[in-house]
Amino acid sequence: MKSEKAQDLPAIHTPYGSDYLTKLSQPDVERELVHERHVTLNGFVRSDGLFDIEAELTDHKTYPFPSDFRGEVTPDLPVHHMILRITITNERVITAAETITITGPYAVCPKANKVFHELVGLKIAPGWRRQVQKAIGGRHGCTHITELLGPVATIAYQTLYGQEARERRVDQNFSDAEKQKTRSQLHNTCVGYADDLV
Repeated sequence: MKSEKAQDLPAIHTPYGSDYLTKLSQPDVERELVHERHVTLNGFVRSDGLFDIEAELTDHKTYPFPSDFRGEVTPDLPVHHMILRITITNERVITAAETITITGPYAVCPKANKVFHELVGLKIAPGWRRQVQKAIGGRHGCTHITELLGPVATIAYQTLYGQEARERRVDQNFSDAEKQKTRSQLHNTCVGYADDLV
């Protein structure tokens, strides 16, 4: 049994001051780590004016278990390992989509990659998750790849808005009116843009 131990972690920088918490409270009971998921997402600005959003997911169990397809799956082997890329326009329309299943629990898992091209032509916008489910979810898709498309949309927005703001700062063309417009578009979407806290 793999039990957690309190670790002395290096200090984490926070803009909120030295008295601000930077880690969760210590659990008051002994726990065993049994499942570990890592998700990495990156946004790229391309030289042709488009944007690439890439995602990678790995799942590991902390104990060995038997698999009819793979034999014994040990903790060093991922249960799931998928990577994907979508290419989008400035208007968040998908022009290309690619995914690879490196490791899955079943021999059939890589077949889900064949439907990923169905995302081409879709626009990342309200209702995105429903669009994704309709295009690549269900019996011909992969749950984990479909799930990844939620945070992919968030990174798409972060990448596009960040790049636009960066270009305006470089051109010194980010007026107070434009800042206010951006703020109004995000009105009440989170505590940072709440109208009762301004």
